[in-house]
Amino acid sequence: MDGNFSPVAIFSVALLTVALSSSTAFLEPYDLLYDSAVQAFYNNDYTNVVRYMEGALSSYKEARRTKVRCRLRCQDQHPFDDTFSDLRFTDVVLRRAACMNACIEEKIGAQSVHKVSEDVVQDFHRRIPYNYLQLAYQKRGTPPFAGIKGRLLSAGP
Repeated sequence: MDGNFSPVAIFSVALLTVALSSSTAFLEPYDLLYDSAVQAFYNNDYTNVVRYMEGALSSYKEARRTKVRCRLRCQDQHPFDDTFSDLRFTDVVLRRAACMNACIEEKIGAQSVHKVSEDVVQDFHRRIPYNYLQLAYQKRGTPPFAGIKGRLLSAGP
């Protein structure tokens, strides 16, 4: 082998890479984005605070939405029957759990990546990310929706 690659080989590797990457879903974990935003805040890098914090909020919202949709879908697929027994109840619970795991991993990626500490969960429940975001916008000197407002006003009624 002389070190040269044929165009067909390069194309097939590129095509395979695109096919594999598009078939697996991946949502960036919101706790990592949140941590990056907090670090950027303490480094006075307010542009990255906005970028990371908006990404964290978006990822958090998508993860919650996906879990709710998967829960509802799995409840519909594995309902409890009128005949109630311990064995049947356990079977349905286990099937729903397996369905939830498969659904969530299909939509957002491996769940082990999305295991978030209780401190971060509490910060999101108390809406702390919005405090950082508001301070970052103030430090940057730009209102949060300046670009959108300008576009809306220029579009006219």
